[in-house]
Amino acid sequence: MKNEKKSHKIKKILLAAGQSKRFGDKNKLSVMINGKPIINHILDTLVEIYDPSELIVIVGHEHKKIKNLILNKDIKILKNINYKKGIGTSIALGINNLDIEIDGVMIIPADMPYINSKDIINLEKKFIELNCLKVVMPKYNSRIGNPVVLPRNYFNTLKSLKDDFGARSLIRKKDIITLKAEFGTIFDIDTKEELVETKENY
Repeated sequence: MKNEKKSHKIKKILLAAGQSKRFGDKNKLSVMINGKPIINHILDTLVEIYDPSELIVIVGHEHKKIKNLILNKDIKILKNINYKKGIGTSIALGINNLDIEIDGVMIIPADMPYINSKDIINLEKKFIELNCLKVVMPKYNSRIGNPVVLPRNYFNTLKSLKDDFGARSLIRKKDIITLKAEFGTIFDIDTKEELVETKENY
């Protein structure tokens, strides 16, 4: 985090490579909400908390358009040429590009504009309190949400992810710690109907 000395290194991987098939003819990440593209909501939140060098953005579908929305040039951007095969390929690409000394990784979908800084900070703090050994997930009411923080002992397994299998398909139940969080951690925008809902309620 900015202005905070700490010995733990936790990289943040923002997943922004998907095809937005359920959304229709537009890349949902470029659609405007409250004056800025969907992807910029979570990006701005992350940059408020962390040094941009702690972030990795995975692009794929319409990669040039999405890259042009990322104005901070200190953020590392990786192009996933296999994005059509599914989210697993984006996670694997991010993990394969981590420095060797990284203790954990926070995996964040780019289509969740209402994840707030408090929940992100709390997830990372809990992960560090647990000596970077547990998987920490947010929970709103009874639903598990995003982002998810994973320890380095999962990295080798995550490197082999493929197709449309996300990180959760590999997580052992005994490793999971949940943390009470707000609604933004479970609300993503997959369809135009959900976009209308978010514009009406936020």
